[in-house]
Amino acid sequence: MPKTITRRDVLKFVGGSVLGTFLTPIPWKLLDDTAIWTQNWSLTPPLSHGPISNKFSVCTLCPAGCAVKARCVAGMPYMLSGVAHHPLSQGILCPRGLAGHHLSFHPYRLTVPHKFFGKDENSRLSAIVYDKTSKEISKHIIENKGSVVLLDRQPGRIISSIYDQFIKNIPNGRYVTFNPPEESTLLTLQKITDTSTPLGYDFEYTKMILSFGTPLLDGWGTPGRLMKIFREKKENGIKLIQVEHRQSRTALQADTWIPVQPGREGLFALTLANILISEKLVPQNIIRSINNFQAYKIFIEQFAPELTCEKTGIAAGVARKIALELIQSTPSIACSGSDPGGGPFDEQTEQIIAELNLLLGNVGRTGGIVAKRDVPGYKNPSASHTNWKEIPDHSVQVLIIDSADSGYAFPWDIIEQKLIPTNNVVISLSPFLNEIAAHADYIIPSAVYYETQQDIIPSSSSSVASFSVSFPLNPKRKNTIDNIDFIKNISKELGIPASTATFEELLKEKVSAIYSSRRGLIFTFSDGQSKRTTEIQSADDLWKTFTEGATWVDDPIPQHTLVKFSLNTNYSHKAFDVGQAESLILVPYGWRGTVTTSQISPIMSKVFQESELRSFAGTVSINPMTASKLNLQESDTAFLKTEKGEMNVRIKIDNAVRPGLIEAAVGPNLNGVDAKDELQSTTVLDLCKVQNNGTWKITKATLSKAYV
Repeated sequence: MPKTITRRDVLKFVGGSVLGTFLTPIPWKLLDDTAIWTQNWSLTPPLSHGPISNKFSVCTLCPAGCAVKARCVAGMPYMLSGVAHHPLSQGILCPRGLAGHHLSFHPYRLTVPHKFFGKDENSRLSAIVYDKTSKEISKHIIENKGSVVLLDRQPGRIISSIYDQFIKNIPNGRYVTFNPPEESTLLTLQKITDTSTPLGYDFEYTKMILSFGTPLLDGWGTPGRLMKIFREKKENGIKLIQVEHRQSRTALQADTWIPVQPGREGLFALTLANILISEKLVPQNIIRSINNFQAYKIFIEQFAPELTCEKTGIAAGVARKIALELIQSTPSIACSGSDPGGGPFDEQTEQIIAELNLLLGNVGRTGGIVAKRDVPGYKNPSASHTNWKEIPDHSVQVLIIDSADSGYAFPWDIIEQKLIPTNNVVISLSPFLNEIAAHADYIIPSAVYYETQQDIIPSSSSSVASFSVSFPLNPKRKNTIDNIDFIKNISKELGIPASTATFEELLKEKVSAIYSSRRGLIFTFSDGQSKRTTEIQSADDLWKTFTEGATWVDDPIPQHTLVKFSLNTNYSHKAFDVGQAESLILVPYGWRGTVTTSQISPIMSKVFQESELRSFAGTVSINPMTASKLNLQESDTAFLKTEKGEMNVRIKIDNAVRPGLIEAAVGPNLNGVDAKDELQSTTVLDLCKVQNNGTWKITKATLSKAYV
């Protein structure tokens, strides 16, 4: 290990995915050794000996909460698989989840607190004693002149309520979240209809899904749930129309792909609304629910398909056909969703897409968007949290970032625009030295997946609430710090009240509330059976059931049409102008959990790299016409430049890419020592311009051949 590591080193090596070669080389060496062993089995190292057993837990790599069966030797897991017939995950684990137990030994793993001494790229990274860290952080909180913000990227957990209570005791303290990326349409509908009732997608009983960029068939939500639904499409008759500017994996598998111009998704949704209104396809009972129907009818006239087709790239006849299919295929759902690398839509586009559900009568009906209850003992986080977008720019002096990772890209610019330019302090509660931790001042090494107990309330928008508990599969590493203990220690230093309960005691309180509700079913992993909660004899028995592997699933509730609502009439064609036609447009994309370096096992990234199942970071795809104009060929090295920076990229030529677009993979990164010649301190996300509305889907760019 070198004598000093600077922030520049970390940013460069994390971006290049080879920091492990000088932090902890063993996992990387293991990759090379594996290739040797397959040819010389006599050299294979002996494995641990002991009894073979099964353990059950729940994956916490993302909010999906998929059930896990771990095959263990001497108590240590060596193979993970899904739990058959699980009501949510349906026996499926994504590739990341299959190797989730590797992450305890990830080369970016930190097991002692670290601090950057300075704010510039030459700042030195060093280990620091935890007691000293707590005192320094507390002093920063006491002396702050701006606001103290605790950012929670997975709201709704037990630790979320602890964060909320903690920050309320600090002057100028704010508990802040991002909206869960997979619930954007649902949260927007709650806002439009002014209801705090949680909503969910009733995909199991719908006939058509009109998806605006939602990666439904590429790891979205609970992957096993959607795989089962579409695997049985001959029986259930479901149809998927994917409106997306690129031919994603979901677009390839959809019944119909509508290649919309990037940035014009909202304009196309307004076009569909125009057709529904002008051709009198909206039911009368829905019209009576719209407070401003006459004003909306006049407003929507400007979005006739003949007037929008040039901007959207979608012919008027195609738009009319889709609108008619939506009416004929009822119940239906219109949804929008973030690309894990490309980021969210702006609020305007989210609202336009969500309003289609109101026009179609999709809300409050089976097979559409349905109301559901919260998990007993839990409070709906959308009722009390502050959204990150609501924080004034340059107002945050002390920022604490929770360790939960949604699996979605998180550009540092989004954080930086809220920080006071000088004397800000960022604390990252992270088990890994990742892209966010690389910009922090203090890094507190929290426990990693499968090392501690965690509550799981999937936010993947199912039609009913559910609850599971993730129990440890690997022993907790020495010197790692539970987030709840971090909050208790800081509270003690600040002299503010803090709960003395252990995390297990708080978990048992929630389980007791579920038992007292007498609602729902308990599915046990070991036997694949379900029973009513009322069949459990006591709260203690229910807790024991969870410790052995179980999921609680709530009962559906009767659906009622939501109250009256108003539709927005403040849009114009100018709102969807995204630049000159002659400009090259950079559009990033990614796959959940691979857009950060710390959420994928080194072994799995090696598999992706050698199988070429994914385009790696630093790869851009362009149309043959674009390539010809720029004198570029397949596998060329090119120079990608935006106003944010520049980097070298590899060229892929693909007929499915729209001319003028540069589709850039955010991840996964190249693996280990194979990437030593690919190191760049700049990544695709660094080149993307984050707009004032928090989006980075579209950035003007140039691309030229690199001569070496």
